Amino acid sequence: MAALRKTWIGVVAGVTLLLAGCGGDGPRAVDSSSSVRPSTVTSTSRPPVIVPASEAPATSPPPVTRPPVGTSAAPTSARTTPPPTPATGTVVLRTATLSGVPVPGVPVRLSLQQPCDPAGHDIPVGETTETQRQEGVTDAAGLAVFTAATGCYHFGMTAPAGTNPVPEGMHSLFLVEAGATVTGNLRFQDTAPAPACAEATVETELGVDPGPVATISHCDGRWAVVSWDSPGDNQRIITRATGTWATYVQFPHDTCWAEASAAGVPDTLRHYFSC
Repeated sequence: MAALRKTWIGVVAGVTLLLAGCGGDGPRAVDSSSSVRPSTVTSTSRPPVIVPASEAPATSPPPVTRPPVGTSAAPTSARTTPPPTPATGTVVLRTATLSGVPVPGVPVRLSLQQPCDPAGHDIPVGETTETQRQEGVTDAAGLAVFTAATGCYHFGMTAPAGTNPVPEGMHSLFLVEAGATVTGNLRFQDTAPAPACAEATVETELGVDPGPVATISHCDGRWAVVSWDSPGDNQRIITRATGTWATYVQFPHDTCWAEASAAGVPDTLRHYFSC
């Protein structure tokens, strides 16, 4: 009986030890010699998912770099070379009377004609056209100055009311070399105050017989050429430099042009002097 009790106590003790070993939190040693195989450990991690290329999301484009506000992007086109600057010179348009007295306030114009060779000094009629026009008004000295490209030009004016322009047809000039100055002349008939050039004034101040009819062929108020309808050569050049008419030379005479020019005789009367 005692032996049976001891056996029962040993069984209970073994079962107690076995239950204590199974309910503990610590790891259990596995006997490599045991015939029981260790349990297979199942992994919780999932294998990688391979997505076909046709179903892959599109790749985002790289960000666009924009210049800061207030700046401009560099031009992408190649720079073009500007055309060469044309050679230029100076054109002076002068308005004056035949005796050289300036006529101010005259509207003038300058017209470039192309195609044309300025060195040839010829503008073919009907073969050129106006490609540029400049306009101006002559100043107190009767001058209008233009900066102009080398070439062939027509020039002209609009004669103010009360003036008497010389009918000279089409005016032309040629600016051949860069930096050169060319002058174009627009001329007017000399017009003097009526009282000074009147026949009665001339005859009274000269103290001549007012009977014969006087012919005054030139008079600018300071110089005049007068003759009378009477026998003999009575033509003379007179001057009014001192405020009254006086005889400068009476024909025939032997005064040379150098002397007359120094006295102020205008160029328009040069043909009356032989030397």
